[in-house]
Amino acid sequence: MEQLINTLRLRLMSVVLVIHAALVPLLYLGVTAIVTDGYAELFVNPARSYSQLVADQLEAGDVEHFERRSTELLDSVLLTGQVVLAEIIDGDRRIHGTLSSMSVPADQPDDFQFGAHGDEVYYISHTIKRPDRLVVLRLGFDESPTLAQIRAAKQRVLIAILAFTAASIAVAVWLSAVIARPMVRLQEAAKRVASGDFRVQLTMSSSIREVQELNHHLEHMRQKLVGTNERLEREMTEREALEAKRLDLERRLLHRERIATIGTLAGGIAHEFNNIMTPILLYSQVALQDVPADSPLATDLTRIVAAAHRARSLVNGILTFSREMDLQQATIFTLRPTIEEALGLLRAIVPANIEITFEAHPDEVPVIGDPSLLHQVVINLCTNAYQAMSPSGGRIALELSSVRNPPKSQVTPGHYVLLEVTDTGHGMDESVLAHIFDPFFTTRDVGEGTGLGLSIVHGIVTAMDGVITVESTVGTGTKVQIYLPAAAGQPDQDSLSAGGAA
Repeated sequence: MEQLINTLRLRLMSVVLVIHAALVPLLYLGVTAIVTDGYAELFVNPARSYSQLVADQLEAGDVEHFERRSTELLDSVLLTGQVVLAEIIDGDRRIHGTLSSMSVPADQPDDFQFGAHGDEVYYISHTIKRPDRLVVLRLGFDESPTLAQIRAAKQRVLIAILAFTAASIAVAVWLSAVIARPMVRLQEAAKRVASGDFRVQLTMSSSIREVQELNHHLEHMRQKLVGTNERLEREMTEREALEAKRLDLERRLLHRERIATIGTLAGGIAHEFNNIMTPILLYSQVALQDVPADSPLATDLTRIVAAAHRARSLVNGILTFSREMDLQQATIFTLRPTIEEALGLLRAIVPANIEITFEAHPDEVPVIGDPSLLHQVVINLCTNAYQAMSPSGGRIALELSSVRNPPKSQVTPGHYVLLEVTDTGHGMDESVLAHIFDPFFTTRDVGEGTGLGLSIVHGIVTAMDGVITVESTVGTGTKVQIYLPAAAGQPDQDSLSAGGAA
């Protein structure tokens, strides 16, 4: 344990040293920049104000004795000790004070920043109006005292930062010793808890309030974990039961879809076979009337007619099977209970990462049809939706409302019940949308769908005199809208008249 404590202390010290190595230079540069700017501003502002004052005195002076007064004023400026150069430039002639011994080139630029040219002189020029010409007052202020103050201030800042660094490192050493030992003990206890020994208590003594709070919270978490195993085992058992139920319901749903597929296929084949058998039966009966009854040909034709009748009987049986759902008696019912029943079945089948929501507006309007067929419509649409979102998950939203005169061009104006099914799946492009209602058309892999789900939905909606529309965007999702005529009345005559007039 001592080795672990020393390792933790070394890590804490390394972190502290890295932080200081990164921040101390930045702190020093930032503070010295502030100090330099402050001293520079204290130098520049008075210098500019003083030079402007001197320029104003020269401009307001006696015109006749301008040169003598200028020399006296320049000498008084030099006597202040702050100015090392004072001159007046009058064209090619320069007027200096009697105390000035410094000379600079005429093209020496003015200083706009403190210490700009590295010559420790801050040059300022002012234009003075004379009756017949303009002259220039030029003053040079000594920067060396201020530069010395800045250097001394930087040294004091450096000493203060070094003292702060040494103190902070000493505090970090002390804190690492205070924190490391209880944290290591807490880590050892936490490892025992993680290994399954929930009886060990996470207790440690520390003078740091934050460490005490950490110990309190971890101990509280441990106490909550004591009874978690039994709860998790119970939940796992319940989830396994729900998963088994979901698989059973999914198998039942797939079986129902297979039955519907077989019915649709059988119906199509039976119709075609019936179309073939009808002329065979008719021409055989006509030929039987044209031959002698006791001839061998009549016997053969009789056998053909009997076989044709047996074939038609078989076709009628297939058609009866394929039309089993359509033969149910139509009733007047509201959609909400049927949808809620279908969703109750789906919630046990749909994966947990897919959310299903249902919103029904209060004005429920009944429709005419078979509730079991509508149940199948909801199952097929939601199954397509959640399969389009697997395995990433998403959301399926169902909304039931009553609408009058929908804006859809393919829907006849009138009173309808609207069922919207929206999902957040991968969506479909135009080429897929053009064939979604075709029998046996599917974009899934072999074995993942029959391609008849939307065909059956389309057939059921059409049989109820309804309209189904699909809108989809690749990468966004799909919206299916089903318009079923309200049972209180088919599309309003007024609306039809208005639509025809338009």
